[in-house]
Amino acid sequence: MKAKKPAAVLLTAVFMAVVLLAAGVAALVVFLRQDADIYIPPRPEDTELEYWIGQDVTDVDWTGHACMPGFGVCAYLGEGYRPDGQGEWPTARVTYEVTAWPDYSDGGSYVTRIFITDPAVSVYGLTVNSDFRQFRRVMESKGYTVEAVNENTVRAARGGFIFSLTPGELLTVRAHVTNRRGIVF
Repeated sequence: MKAKKPAAVLLTAVFMAVVLLAAGVAALVVFLRQDADIYIPPRPEDTELEYWIGQDVTDVDWTGHACMPGFGVCAYLGEGYRPDGQGEWPTARVTYEVTAWPDYSDGGSYVTRIFITDPAVSVYGLTVNSDFRQFRRVMESKGYTVEAVNENTVRAARGGFIFSLTPGELLTVRAHVTNRRGIVF
């Protein structure tokens, strides 16, 4: 009877080790698959933008770019755009918002929003002066789901990235940033 007890304990220990190993492998597969499934829109070849959405800009020297700091975010004017004498940003401009991504608690510096009001800047052939029909055609051809936000704005979403257009006013590219720790800014 004594011989059976150590064998049962050993068998139970081996079984538990196998279960824990299997759980660890499953968790690793899920973790790696999450990273592989992250969709980042390809940078358009036809754009005048310096930086692209989701780009890691941790090592970028922002000297020469006007900055409006905030809590957990910095907004930088694109290269060549300057505030006027009173510090007001120009009406026609490109603005890059830089935060941590994909979650505010993850750290790093990534371009998570691009605001375009300059009609000379294009993204996938679209400008701030494009119309809803052009926007829908281009974004649906790239696999985005397009919907009207209101009578003035339309947006296209895919994989945590949202493009939106308010014709004549604003073209925006945004990466969804989560807040799993509930950080209050």
